[in-house]
Amino acid sequence: MPPFIGIDFGTSNSTCAVSHNKSVSLVPLEQERRILPSVIFFAHDGQVSFGKRAIALYISGEEGRLLRGLKSILGTALMGEKTNIGRTSLGFDDILATYLRHIKEKADLFLKNETDNLVLGRPVHFHDNNPDADEASQKMLHDIATSIGFKNIHFQYEPIAAAYAHERHIQNEKIALVVDLGGGTSDFTIIRLSPQRALKKDRHDDILSTAGIRVGGTNFDKLFSVSCFMPSLGMGSTYHSEFDNDTVLTVPSKPYFDLSDWPLIHQAQTQQAIRETQTLLRTAHDPKALNHLLNLQQQYLGHAFLGLVEDAKIHLSDAQSYTSCFSSLGLDLKIQSTRDDLLDAIDASLKRIENAIDDSVTLAGCAHTDINLVILTGGSSELPVINSMVKRKFPHAEISKDDKFGSVGKGLAHYADYLK
Repeated sequence: MPPFIGIDFGTSNSTCAVSHNKSVSLVPLEQERRILPSVIFFAHDGQVSFGKRAIALYISGEEGRLLRGLKSILGTALMGEKTNIGRTSLGFDDILATYLRHIKEKADLFLKNETDNLVLGRPVHFHDNNPDADEASQKMLHDIATSIGFKNIHFQYEPIAAAYAHERHIQNEKIALVVDLGGGTSDFTIIRLSPQRALKKDRHDDILSTAGIRVGGTNFDKLFSVSCFMPSLGMGSTYHSEFDNDTVLTVPSKPYFDLSDWPLIHQAQTQQAIRETQTLLRTAHDPKALNHLLNLQQQYLGHAFLGLVEDAKIHLSDAQSYTSCFSSLGLDLKIQSTRDDLLDAIDASLKRIENAIDDSVTLAGCAHTDINLVILTGGSSELPVINSMVKRKFPHAEISKDDKFGSVGKGLAHYADYLK
């Protein structure tokens, strides 16, 4: 049988691993890098770029369209729409197919052979409390995978895949909690792991519980952006009606929420959105802030701006305060944020993650003290507040933080061994 590949298609980053002769390897997806940012750039000259190169071309001023966070639109109405890419119009399913085809080509090159066998990772829930949208999201991914040449397609929950990757390194039986905090979702599983259990074909009885919520790193970016950065662009400011100076109105919030949401940034940069800002500027009470917004819209700098918000979030993992400078975007603007600002912005999301962890333990029929291994994976698990939460809830458990970005991809390839 041709080898399987496992693709961890993430909201923020993606990996691919191959399983061949019981050996699993991550595939280089961008030069020698094995982690590919889930970013695609369509240049106006027709060239298509991916990952860090896509971001670099966009930041350098290359004309074209940058798209990020596309996984989050699976199962939404946007999947049935088309978007302008230069002079053409593409459906979002075509755009996702272009990105996943690029990964398949890299895997085929690595294997020196074309394969049509795939294990594709998926979150426990693509959407909160919406089984129909979950089913639709998986079907969309299945249809896209079929369209790019895969025939034998299987799905596996991402936290279970991470557990299988970690299982290769343990010596004794463990009851493990996997906390997989990705870009768009947070997923959890409690599973029995051991070298002996790894040999079983059917692992159903070893999986004690699974749970998931639609909260991840991109949600943190959005909340942090809206709370701490968008007011400097005029969010919450006022203007007076052109027809009645005594009527004071609040600037509409839609462009600010769009600019804070990776897949929706383009909606804040349309000609209609620009015209609306220009109209508001005529009677704005804070024209300097609205001019910052207008410059971002006219120069298509929304992705770069949110990228600097994300940088601030990352810096605040180690620092108590951080000053973001936007001179590189041509803006005379500096914004200081603190770790407390970040924690206040994402507090409700953190509580949802903590509640989901507790629910996982309850569903498994375990006590917190029964968990003797916690596996942290996904980029958002690096936040100090997450690590502190886990240590507080499971003080006697071993905490594993190995391979936060590659474990799901490797685990998907390991899971392929159970399918042969």
